[in-house]
Amino acid sequence: MVDLNEITFIDKSGERLLRHLVREGAQCIATGVYVKHVLDKLRAKGKGSVLKRLAAFFLAAVIAAFTFRFGAQCIATGIYIKHGLEQLIIKGKGSVLNRLMGFFLAAVITVFAVLISAGTARAQNAVVSGSVPSGPASDELVQLTLRDAIKMALRYNLGAIESGQNAQIARGQRLLALSNLLPQVSAGASENVEQVNLATFGLNGLKTGIPTVVGPFSYSSVDASVSQTLFSYESIQRFRAARTAEQAAQLSYQDILDVVTLTVGNAYLRIIEADSRIKAQEAQVQNARALYDRAVDQVHAGSAPRIDATRTEVQLHTEEYNLSIARNNFAVAKLALGRAIGLPLGQEFELADTLPYSDITPVSVDDALQIASKSRSDFRSALDSQKAAAQTLSAAKGERYPTVAVNGSYGDIGSTFGHSHGDFTFQAGIRVPLFTGGRIKGDITQAEAELRQRKAEAENIRGQIDQDIRNALLNLNAAKEQVEVAKQNVGLANESLARSKDRFTSGVTDSVEVVQAEQALASANDQYITSLYNHNFAKLSLARALGVARTNYQQYLGGK
Repeated sequence: MVDLNEITFIDKSGERLLRHLVREGAQCIATGVYVKHVLDKLRAKGKGSVLKRLAAFFLAAVIAAFTFRFGAQCIATGIYIKHGLEQLIIKGKGSVLNRLMGFFLAAVITVFAVLISAGTARAQNAVVSGSVPSGPASDELVQLTLRDAIKMALRYNLGAIESGQNAQIARGQRLLALSNLLPQVSAGASENVEQVNLATFGLNGLKTGIPTVVGPFSYSSVDASVSQTLFSYESIQRFRAARTAEQAAQLSYQDILDVVTLTVGNAYLRIIEADSRIKAQEAQVQNARALYDRAVDQVHAGSAPRIDATRTEVQLHTEEYNLSIARNNFAVAKLALGRAIGLPLGQEFELADTLPYSDITPVSVDDALQIASKSRSDFRSALDSQKAAAQTLSAAKGERYPTVAVNGSYGDIGSTFGHSHGDFTFQAGIRVPLFTGGRIKGDITQAEAELRQRKAEAENIRGQIDQDIRNALLNLNAAKEQVEVAKQNVGLANESLARSKDRFTSGVTDSVEVVQAEQALASANDQYITSLYNHNFAKLSLARALGVARTNYQQYLGGK
């Protein structure tokens, strides 16, 4: 978030910096007409014409082609990107013209696949912002508390739903792995009618008195069969890996619930912030209107020039414009919250909680790291995923071990059930893989690579936890100081505005000083509102960093 309320002029280097920030996803806060115009111009330039975008795309394709051609090593996991790289290798043969054309076309495929992958990543990040509507809207105005909003989100948020279903998929995979270790029992009954042509078996030339066509004849049968794997080290380890993977999926689900809590809490705080801006801006409009009315009266009385009334009228229209923007931002923030928690489409609601400023005493960094190592579900899920990968590697190595299995069946068969006799089969054996064409070696290599990936991911999350906690504590301390400073600035701005109004009423100064004082007060109010939002969000982020956002969010936001 970039606060531009204090900015009065932006040079070329500042425009380049803002353009880069906007492209990286920064949210710029600005109420001044000039700064908003600059931001709109930067966004318009960021899009560019279709011809420029296509030219940049083809240039990137050519660069990718020749970079790969002259020895660059590319690492990719996506199917489409791998296909593009394979095409780059294949197209390297033939004439010079064919090679250039082939490289170029394959590079276009690769770059296009990269763009698709980036869009997919953005879609995944937007999952927790979506939801399944909970039903039809009612005519009543819903009083929505933060507790109710989070409770609805945990039930209807799309991220929570998909993560819960992923946990169910992992449970199904565990049951499938378990089925390979349990007995397989089947039973059946049949009534058969047959007619056999012995000539098809080469028996038509025999002089035995047996007719060439036998039947039709019928018989009845009932049977049951059992098969059991007595020992398979591979199946045992794969079951253990599936069981650990199910535990990891459950922990990932708990982590998504924490992320959903943070998202909904942030959306709730956004609405409170937007509502506070509306109230502050309404006060600014009232001040500007009073100043304008006073300036008009003085102009009519002949004690002030017409320019004072013009200045105050421009200031009034500016404040009314800012009020319109604040109201629109408030409506948009309400839509975002309703979308995240699964409110019925078109349902009207208002917030029941205000979440005033309340200070908390945060824990030390060492204590926070100890709490997070035990509470963060994403870290525990990463450790379980690492353990599951190690068990999968053990299962791949176990493919070389012998397998012992037994199976048997028993049936009763005859022309009728009254004239039948039992028959059975029983088989026990051991199977040892002698040569598999490198299949086992391939499975082991793949499992080893996956284990190294899971280890790296677990260590990365460990570092991410450390960063999250330190960032949250730094932001919390900074936000606390910002609240105190912003509160003092609001008081000073109010005092300065009152003195400017007195000086203007007394005829000591013109309206410029009063307009500047009003702008300073508006800026101070914006800073104060932003600092309150930052403080509450920092507390919620600290709860998320500790892994207790879903269970203890009220403790952090309520300051208890």
